[in-house]
Amino acid sequence: MERRKKEVDNMDYHSMDKEDLEKKTEEWLEGLPFKKRWPGKLKMENTALLIVDMQNYFLSPDSHAYIPAAETIIENLNHLIEHFTESKSSIIYTRTVQEEGDEGVMGEWWNDIIREGPEAKIDDRMEVNGEVMKKPRYSPFYRTDLERKLEGIKNVVIGGVMTDMCCATTARDAFVRDYKVLFLADGTATSTEATHTSTLKALSNGIAEIISCQRVKQRLR
Repeated sequence: MERRKKEVDNMDYHSMDKEDLEKKTEEWLEGLPFKKRWPGKLKMENTALLIVDMQNYFLSPDSHAYIPAAETIIENLNHLIEHFTESKSSIIYTRTVQEEGDEGVMGEWWNDIIREGPEAKIDDRMEVNGEVMKKPRYSPFYRTDLERKLEGIKNVVIGGVMTDMCCATTARDAFVRDYKVLFLADGTATSTEATHTSTLKALSNGIAEIISCQRVKQRLR
């Protein structure tokens, strides 16, 4: 019975439309054990939007790593990208790509890698109005010049895939570097709703303000 319930929940999660996502987002935010917010006003001029790994590898139905729920967040992310573009604020996109011989333990764990090619490209449905950078591991701070690109930035807004892996690792790495993290409940996605919500709950404790895409526009002035 429990297994059947999980299967139904995942079907609901991966078949969401815009209205379903809005309802679920309200539930996710209401269900957070910690509802911490960064104090004071957050300014657009020192805030960056990080769009993590919205690649064909995760968004193409033909890919073995396809995440159906990731398609549902595209519209929200694009609206936020437009908002940041209009405000002339920083937008950075990441792509996970492993070069041959540099698979590391990720290659061992997954027995799978993302090589440069069509699967590694940003999905065509995504608005791309900023720099696109490659990263070899979950975190975009690892062996990249992201910190230099974020010079003068105090706040980072994180969206993309997967909620519990690259996005959560990005949030944690940003936090320990003294960035204020805003993590998008309806702008991130992963393989199951349970994994998504458990990650939001964990990050809400000591890492990030969990927030909706619409609320970001209201929080940033």
